[in-house]
Amino acid sequence: MKNPFGIIKRRALAAPLPVVEEIEQFGADGEDEVLRLLRRQDIRVTGNVTVPHNDKYLEKDFLVEYEGTLFVLEVKNWKGEIGQRGDRFYQKKDNGEYKEHKSPVGTTNQFIHRMKKFYGIERPVWGVVVFVDPGCRLQLPAEIDGVALLPVNKLIAHLRQRHASEPKGFSAYDTDRILRCTHFYNDGRAFCKGILADTHLACKNERGDEVRLDMTRLRYLSVQNQPLRMRDKLVVTYTDGRIGIFYNRDAILTVACLDGTYRKIALNRVRHIVF
Repeated sequence: MKNPFGIIKRRALAAPLPVVEEIEQFGADGEDEVLRLLRRQDIRVTGNVTVPHNDKYLEKDFLVEYEGTLFVLEVKNWKGEIGQRGDRFYQKKDNGEYKEHKSPVGTTNQFIHRMKKFYGIERPVWGVVVFVDPGCRLQLPAEIDGVALLPVNKLIAHLRQRHASEPKGFSAYDTDRILRCTHFYNDGRAFCKGILADTHLACKNERGDEVRLDMTRLRYLSVQNQPLRMRDKLVVTYTDGRIGIFYNRDAILTVACLDGTYRKIALNRVRHIVF
């Protein structure tokens, strides 16, 4: 074992594993609620989708394939009254607070245009902005510039209706081709996000067998440091909801960050990863 004293020091200073309730909050802006809804309907979904743009990346919350029809979803957890003023959206909260936001319609259409061009997608791709707060009051049309605007309780019906009206003949799309952004957290805050260059992670299962985790099939990865054993306990949640427990000593992940740089991240310095 290389430099055991250094390993002990790094692990002793690392943060503990968050509780389940804390893990759930990492799905920012209601994304976990939308993901669970889509999973319950057995709808194929890819989270944190990205596409290169100039020397950086564009990112959206979800790419959804519903029986051959493709959707790009932007999730908003805005509260209160939500409407449009000029080319911006406004938000009036019940406490009187007023905010203006950049329209998610333009960014969604920009993402769809770049994604279709980059991946050579000729079929239609439909944009949807989903508002997840149950108390929000939408003062918006049902659609702006081809992008649907709707509360989360109307999402599944919209996917079905759009699919029914789309020209037929498109086969299922391999959404695994689309880049997905990985978010790394420490002490409850994101400290890095980017494209994970490593597709597999070498570790051991609970029986001590050598295994290689398929990183493209993971939704969460929580890291619990075990300093006395000089290893990490990895609690993984797969995209289909299954849970697995694995162990690792000194894994380092390579991440292509969204600013164009590359970064090496040691697992023992991470609390939680959202894929």
